[in-house]
Amino acid sequence: MKFSTRTDIDAPIDYVFARVTEYDALERQAMRRGVTVQRRADATQPSWDLKVPFRGKLRDMRADVIETDPPHSLKAVALSGGLNMEITITLVALSPRRTRLTLGYEVRPQTLSARILVQSVKFAKNTLQKRFEKRVSTMSERLSTDYAKTVA
Repeated sequence: MKFSTRTDIDAPIDYVFARVTEYDALERQAMRRGVTVQRRADATQPSWDLKVPFRGKLRDMRADVIETDPPHSLKAVALSGGLNMEITITLVALSPRRTRLTLGYEVRPQTLSARILVQSVKFAKNTLQKRFEKRVSTMSERLSTDYAKTVA
C-alpha cells in the first residue's frame, strides 16, 4: 500500500534538506506522540529502535536511513513484525528560494497477519491519504514560515 504527496515550500533546497534531516528534532517530535526512541550508536547511517503505540499495543520497530543524496533525496526503511515500510523524500529546487518536496510511504506486508492488517487498513485509505497530505502540508507551511523568519 502506497501513500504519496507533493508540496512546494518557500525555502531553498539546502535549508529544506537540513530541516528534513534534523534527526534530533524528529526524535523529539516522535516522543511527543508517545513513541519510545532509542538511537543506535553502532550504525554508520542514522538508525533507531522504536516502540510505537499502534492499536492499543506498543510495537517494536527498527528504522534505518539507508540512502542520502544531499540535498536531493533521502530514503529510510522501517521494519516491524511482518511489515516492511519504505519512506522516500525527494527535493527539487524550483527556484533559488522555492523547493518541491515529494514524500512517498510504502507498506509491504511479509506475513499473513501483516497482510490482514494492511487489507483492513485499505478500507480507510482515502481517509489516511488525506491525513497524510494534511500533515505534510502543515510541515511544509511550518518550514516556509521558519525560513521567512530567518531571512527577515
